Amino acid sequence: MMVLMSKMRAIVCLFLVIFVGVQFECGESEGGGAPFLPTKVTVDITNRLVERYLGLRCKDKHRDLGFQQLNVGQTFSFKFYPNYFINATLYFCRFVWLGGDHYFDIYIEERDEYGHRNRCSWDILATGPCKYNPGPRQCFKWNPPTARKRLLIEKSNNTLFM
Repeated sequence: MMVLMSKMRAIVCLFLVIFVGVQFECGESEGGGAPFLPTKVTVDITNRLVERYLGLRCKDKHRDLGFQQLNVGQTFSFKFYPNYFINATLYFCRFVWLGGDHYFDIYIEERDEYGHRNRCSWDILATGPCKYNPGPRQCFKWNPPTARKRLLIEKSNNTLFM
């Protein structure tokens, strides 16, 4: 009976070691995905506007990262721990430059997860933000204007839509 219990413990321990090893390997894989233990994600935002300064302010529900001003080619980075149990982490940024004023959800946990090697890298262009992955970059459109901004535009045109 004791020998059988020892063998069972050894088998359970072996499976546990294999499971933990596979989880660590998945966390470091090229495709990203959630690692076994929580790790920080780094978001990089690079100004790729043509000869223009870029002003940006990023926030999540609890934290305001403050106003940043980037020269062409300059990068702003920040780190955080995504919500490990529920895909609910969201960071959004406002981007302002001469001739542009836009919002974009720079990190959506469900979309971005842990990124490539725990990095989520973005180039900001006038047409919209582009994300770098191990393959070709993926470009997105700006978020639609907020309701307040739409209302101001509609009032300035002497029209009001409900």
